[in-house]
Formats: sequence, structure tokens, C-alpha cells
Amino acid sequence: MTEVIIIGAGLAGLTAAYRLKKSEIPFRVVEARDRIGGRIHTLSGPIEMGATWFGSQHIHLRQFLTELEVENFEQFTKGKISYDLHPQAPAQYMEMPAGQAPSYRIKGGTTSLINRLVSELDPKQIQLNTSIESIHDKGGVLLIKDKGNQEYQASLIISTIPPQLMANVITFEPALPAATQKLMSETHTWMGESIKFALSYTRPFWKENGFSGMGFAQTGVIEEIHDHSNAEETFFSLKGFLRTDLSELTRSEREQLVKAQVVKLFGPEAADYIGYQDRVWIDEEYTSVKSVTPLMPHQNNGHPELNQPLMNQKLLIAGTESSPVYGGYMEGAVYAGTKAAQQVERLLKTTQSS
Repeated sequence: MTEVIIIGAGLAGLTAAYRLKKSEIPFRVVEARDRIGGRIHTLSGPIEMGATWFGSQHIHLRQFLTELEVENFEQFTKGKISYDLHPQAPAQYMEMPAGQAPSYRIKGGTTSLINRLVSELDPKQIQLNTSIESIHDKGGVLLIKDKGNQEYQASLIISTIPPQLMANVITFEPALPAATQKLMSETHTWMGESIKFALSYTRPFWKENGFSGMGFAQTGVIEEIHDHSNAEETFFSLKGFLRTDLSELTRSEREQLVKAQVVKLFGPEAADYIGYQDRVWIDEEYTSVKSVTPLMPHQNNGHPELNQPLMNQKLLIAGTESSPVYGGYMEGAVYAGTKAAQQVERLLKTTQSS
């Protein structure tokens, strides 16, 4: 029997694993995907299709990066900001206002943090392609079954998958309280409905022309866009968010609409990109739940009931949505993962002393 099973190999799950390893508490991480990282997903470039930015206010994440010796750099914002305000009007421009708080990115891509965490673990402690289907309380232990009908036993479970997903895909025996199930179903999933896109270029033409690479739109398909060049200034990209209703279009259809709008925002050179990428997160079955009532951004994130152990103190909810500190951000994931590891240590001590 494994002492602790962590469901999800994203930032929260791997943070919990790292902390448990430091405390010498046996654990196993099970991940439904065929890769680690969860909603952190860095493509070659690096291009972020998932978590990207953090700020100086995210103190737990910043301290964690320092502890792990993972470098970061400031987001480029110097130059003109582009605005597309009306379909029949040309783009408008203004300079970046002075005194704005900077945002930061992780050098080498956000996956650098994930890889650094994994480097501290035994590869045998992480099991991919394992989608959990049910959790049964057997009294002294929790019995877990995956979709492949494999069974696992644990004294404690830390679930770091989004509460809404957890409520929809995992069967609990005995059933969780109805109020808890309802709360989980009505907890917004960070990035769940987002569509991220990126265009890569051979040169940063926007910088050469006095643009920051930042743009915002009240019309068209792009909601916002930013410079996404790497820290070394050897890879050049623009990256942003698309309107969520574009998930019904094909990738090629989205690309053509994006191409037309970036030309409007930054000029004809924007059409000369060498690569297009996008990620429709609502299509990610191990992140999002389709056909649910739309929720407000961050709705119920950090709710006190999401921080209460379930199933007779043996099940902890510890994804970023559970965090009362910047729930739905990388900061929340680090906070939740760390807190869950601390809870596990206390619960195991209580059990052993009783």
C-alpha cells in the first residue's frame, strides 16, 4: 500500500510530491495524461499553451522559484499598444502608461519549473496514462480504481485536478455530501474555456517598428496579444487569447481569422509568420467539462469548503482552484500543493499517535 496517492502531475501535484519527498513520506503521483505538467504545457520555442505569467505579488511562487533555482525574466512591454475597437475603423495606438507593475515569465518556458520538480523525484513515483474512475472508503484505507480497472490503496489521497472535473468523472463511495458535490460542480476551472494561440517569426518586426507586441480588441477573434519572445532574444513570437466561441471552428479557420487581425493590429509584416499554434482548453478532457452551465471567472476558487478534508479526513482537494491565495493561478497551485503536503504530515502524525 502507498501511504499517499496524488492525483494529477500538474504544478500543484508536483509541488505536493516535492514537499512530501522532503518529509520522507512515501507517495505515488498518478496522471491521466501521457505527459506531466497539466495546464502547464510548453511547446518548442518556447511557446506557452498554458500557464505563462506571474507577478511580484505572487510571493509563494517566487520563493519556490528561488528555492529551486529556476530563473525568470520580465515580460517585454516597451512601445506602442495596439487596439482594435471597431471592425470598420483602423487600429488605434498608445504608449504603455508609465508606472505599470511588471509581469514575469520563466526562463526556458514554464515547463522548466515542472522539469526541475521532477528532477527531484524518483521517476518510478510518477505514473502516466492513469485516469482515476472511483474512490472507495474502506475504513482504514482508500481504494482507488482507474479506467484500466487497476486498483490502488492509500492512507490518504491528494486530488489536484479541477474540482468541477473531479465531481464529474470520479465516483465516490460513500457519496460525497450533496452540498460538496454541488460546490465542486460550480467551481470555475482555471483556463478551462480559454483558447491560447501563438505566431512565431524569424525576427521581432513589432519591436523594430516601435510596438510592444501588446494588443487588445473589442472586435474580431483576438481578445488580447503579447510579445512572446524568449529571454535570450533568439526566438520571436506573439501570443494571446482568442474568443472562447471559436472552439467550434477548425484550427485552420481560426488561423486565417487570426492572420487577418494581427495584420490590422501590427501591419502587413505580421502576415509573414513561420508557425501557428493554438490550444482549445475546453477540448482537453483531463482539464475541462463540456456542456456545463457557464461560470464566472474564478467562481468559488478558494472556497473554505474546498479546504476541508473529505472521506473521514483521508481525501484532500488541493488543486489551484482550492487555494484561498490567488486561486486559479500558478501561485495558487504552489500554495495549495504545499498546504496539502503539510496537512498530510499532520494527519499521518495524528493517525500514528492514536
